[in-house]
Amino acid sequence: MSALLRVFLPLLVGYATALWWCVERWNAPTGYFGHCWLLPGVAALVVWLRRRTWGEVPAVYDPSGFWLLGPGLLVHLYGALLMIDSASAAGLVFAVPGAAWLALGRARLAGLWPALWLVLFAVPAPIYVEGRAAFVLKEFAVQAGASLGNRLGADVVRAGANLQLAGRTEALFVADACSGLRSLLGLLTVAYCLAFFVGAPRGGRRAVLLLAAAPIAVAANVVRIAALCLLARAFGVPFAEGTGHLLANVCEWVAALGALLLLDAWCSRGAAPPGPAAPVRMPAGPRLVPPRVAAALWLAGAALLALSLLRPAGGDQGRAARLPPAVGAFQHAPRDEQELARYRRDRPRFQELLGTPDFAWERYRDAQGRFVHLVLLYHDSNWKSVHPPRICIEGTDMDIEADAVVAAPWLGDGATVSRIVARSRSDRSRHLTLSLFGTRDWSSGSYEAFWWHHMPRALLRDNASGFLVRVETLIRRGEDDAAAERRCAAFLQDLLPLVREPLR
Repeated sequence: MSALLRVFLPLLVGYATALWWCVERWNAPTGYFGHCWLLPGVAALVVWLRRRTWGEVPAVYDPSGFWLLGPGLLVHLYGALLMIDSASAAGLVFAVPGAAWLALGRARLAGLWPALWLVLFAVPAPIYVEGRAAFVLKEFAVQAGASLGNRLGADVVRAGANLQLAGRTEALFVADACSGLRSLLGLLTVAYCLAFFVGAPRGGRRAVLLLAAAPIAVAANVVRIAALCLLARAFGVPFAEGTGHLLANVCEWVAALGALLLLDAWCSRGAAPPGPAAPVRMPAGPRLVPPRVAAALWLAGAALLALSLLRPAGGDQGRAARLPPAVGAFQHAPRDEQELARYRRDRPRFQELLGTPDFAWERYRDAQGRFVHLVLLYHDSNWKSVHPPRICIEGTDMDIEADAVVAAPWLGDGATVSRIVARSRSDRSRHLTLSLFGTRDWSSGSYEAFWWHHMPRALLRDNASGFLVRVETLIRRGEDDAAAERRCAAFLQDLLPLVREPLR
């Protein structure tokens, strides 16, 4: 009870918002971290099963625990100061084992460290890292899966977000789940549990299991995509995307787990049974955490909680939805029923990646029938969720040819915008994008300038609500880049006052 009141409870208070962020990410639409709900139960089960061993050793106060707890508190402080929830949550990786070390001592934790380090798998990666990893894995898995499927007779061609069956109008939709990130994270966690909680405690076996988990997961996902291509060819796309998809997912997990278990059996050959436990050396030191240390932890926990909750008031969450039907010479072009259904299906994922529900993705058309595509998002204290425009462009099956911050005198003296030219991998069409970060009285095309504008203001809790606006157009055949840039510039110039209006 003393350890609970003097160490664990004040730290639970201090990390309350970080823990809540973790829970929200565990429940995210992608399901990448859904397995994390099981980890507290796994850790508790391991501690309970080994209760006879650690129960014979008394708990002692060990100040060496601050070697881990101290960095954990500093990382959380950094995240709380800048209002970066993922950074605050990262502090848990050090704080959980550090707090146990501090309150219970190394001797009592003997054999329990692997259970404490499960926190490594329970803290989700930042949204930007997650999105980038999913994109890289998806590109590899889809290309490799389609190639393998074609070798076996699937005859598919990738066209943007689809795998088109040659000679048919049908196409398999390539969803974000095809990245295999969910199965990769899940299999890595299983491999860790298998390595440290089951079987012979041999260092070589544990290393092999941990190193092999990622290649097994990636290979299983490639085979799964190839199988879906073959099922689509044999039984049609509706079957492949329905029953076939479910069967392929089950077979993928069974195969991956089977491969991991077979590898474990091979690594465990000839392993000698564990010998008698070494005699326990009773630890020396005070049994109770000193009152001054407990008081310091309570003060730190209360301060971190207050700092995490103290954030500038934001605007309403419907600003991006109030885009006008006309922007200068451009008229809004609504989606058809199929496009609208796809957008509604994908919107939760877009919201997760952008870090805000206050965004819009629309298109406008001029009198000559030329389109501009608009992405607009508003941010408040979640400013760190805004990322460079090239991240989204690369994630839409495009290769970037040019990326620079250029002067934009048509927006005012000293104004700049981000200018990106990209080429589609599927049809080789070229697109030009102009992007701008801003607040009601400041703007820049530079992400670095955006960061340095908001970071010091975040420290003082004085950062204003702002926006990111991205305008993209197709560079038509026979059209030079300058003409496409003028089209985007004219639209952006007329749009900017309308974007700023909700911030006033």
